[in-house]
Amino acid sequence: MPINPSSAAITTSPETNRGAETDATTDIRSNTASSGSANAGGRSEHFAGENRVTDERQGIDWTRDDWSVDAPPPPITPAIPGGLFQRFGSFIQTVGFAFAIVGLQMAQGILLARLLGPEGRGQYATAVLYVQILLYIGLFGGLEVICRYAAEGNSDIVRLRRAAMWLGITTGAITTVGVLACNVFALPADKQFLMPLGCLCGLSMIGQHVMLIMTAIDRGSGHYTAYNVRRFIAAAAFPALLLIAAVVSEVTLAMACVLFVAASLISIATCLIGLPRPLVGPSEPPVGRLLSESRPYGFSMLVTDLFDRMDLLLVMWLVPLITQGFYAAMVPVVYPLTVIPNTLGIFLFNAGADQRRSLTTQDVHRVLGGSIAIQTLSTIAFMMVIGPLVRFIYGEEFTPAVEFAIWLAPVSAIKGILQGLDSYVKGRGRPLAPIRCRIAAAILMLAITGWLLPTEGAIAIAKAALVGQVVCLIWLSAIIYGDVSASKNSSG
Repeated sequence: MPINPSSAAITTSPETNRGAETDATTDIRSNTASSGSANAGGRSEHFAGENRVTDERQGIDWTRDDWSVDAPPPPITPAIPGGLFQRFGSFIQTVGFAFAIVGLQMAQGILLARLLGPEGRGQYATAVLYVQILLYIGLFGGLEVICRYAAEGNSDIVRLRRAAMWLGITTGAITTVGVLACNVFALPADKQFLMPLGCLCGLSMIGQHVMLIMTAIDRGSGHYTAYNVRRFIAAAAFPALLLIAAVVSEVTLAMACVLFVAASLISIATCLIGLPRPLVGPSEPPVGRLLSESRPYGFSMLVTDLFDRMDLLLVMWLVPLITQGFYAAMVPVVYPLTVIPNTLGIFLFNAGADQRRSLTTQDVHRVLGGSIAIQTLSTIAFMMVIGPLVRFIYGEEFTPAVEFAIWLAPVSAIKGILQGLDSYVKGRGRPLAPIRCRIAAAILMLAITGWLLPTEGAIAIAKAALVGQVVCLIWLSAIIYGDVSASKNSSG
């Protein structure tokens, strides 16, 4: 059965490539949160609360404590679908912007490496690490909930945008406190001198959260052009500021951190343009309700993001700054390997959410087989060119980083597949289903790192990350095959 895109919306992680180091204020993971076409732009300012499909009518108790994988799934209500040609065009546009953003992030990584050098790159990686780790965790699942409201098409879009803004400010403020605490209390002794810069970078959290949650409305309502333009501007802000600074003066580590925060303010501005009375106008739903409804997705994001970024955390704690700089510089280099399967998540989420038809075992064979084949060929091609490419673009001083790139390439390729599979599971309303496999893989990763680190050094962390991703791929594939089989049996 072919997998047809519908108009449901959600994010995975997610990107998302979740494992990639995203120094910009946007993330490719949001590609997997696409929705169909629902023209909400012309709705009245009056909130049509009496017309909204309530959770009570859907039989869902969002305040319940039981969010196990066997509990009733959260509601997923697709927006009004557009025509096939329109949806395909929106998909192609989103993929194009995804590759453009990857290009921006690679350019940003090259600029940072060239301007700061290997050790300075390691210092910067330390300063932004807790921002990266807590960025999506701190959203508490707000992306998914806002996408759901926008996709339903029954909320006043202006009031919903204000609600998304206040939700982003709330989660951003809470997460900022978490970032500050981590930098004060959870830095290695030899890197504690970077605590002030880490705290400074934490001030970007509110801007990043507001941008991510507000653009979720564009995805949910099917306004792809606005969504793509806003996230492109957010991704371009930091490398553009870096480039301007490099032209007019010498870029120091402190200046790079200041520009990182400034870029988050640009992200906010792009989302507030066109929103009347953003701070004083009425908003709906209340932030408290949104936070309550986001709990299952927030817990899933917590486990997934901690696992996907565990290698960066281990590198910070276990290796010197210059080695950390080599490792961190290669993370955005391997990032393009996630784009194709990550974008497949658009289709897989909608296939999982479609109540009218289900995937068959043959569909899963095709999806997994095709994804693995594409990723294998892409990874082999990548490994053949990465050595000369790194030396040419980054300079000879980054030659030791090539070994990290070779091991991180398959890690990134598998992460991309996992993000697509995660989308299907979330579309089925089972966001907590993959948690056990991530916990088991994280424990295995820690064990392998402890075993290999004394003899192999930092490369042991990359090898452990690869083993962890393989375990997750096998486990999550089994979950999906089991879900498809159970769905087939229940339908007939």
